[in-house]
Amino acid sequence: MLQKKNPRQQKIAAEIKKILADFLIRCNIFDENSVVNPSLISITDVEVSSCLKHAKLFVVSLSHNFSGEDCLLFLQKHSPKLRYHLGSNVHLKSVPELQFYLDNSFEQAKKIETLLKKIIP
Repeated sequence: MLQKKNPRQQKIAAEIKKILADFLIRCNIFDENSVVNPSLISITDVEVSSCLKHAKLFVVSLSHNFSGEDCLLFLQKHSPKLRYHLGSNVHLKSVPELQFYLDNSFEQAKKIETLLKKIIP
């Protein structure tokens, strides 16, 4: 059964999404060994736990030069920097632990669209 999110969870999730998306666009976190450009990573959704100590971030790659898996590895590696930036911009007792997941809703939408095109000429 899905648990309803309270308005505080929704507000914090929106704030986390805004702050981290802005940071990824403006930051200069680069690895010499990585092909990932942080400004080409999009945060599509954020879910915050009821205790506000965990946040699930759903991300997608906006480039064909690197995969979603590359994005996840990059974000997990730089999670401490992201949490530090988040902590300096969000006023909470504790900064939530960040967990990153690939958002595959775009691929699912494409599959559904192709199936519908087969059914409806």
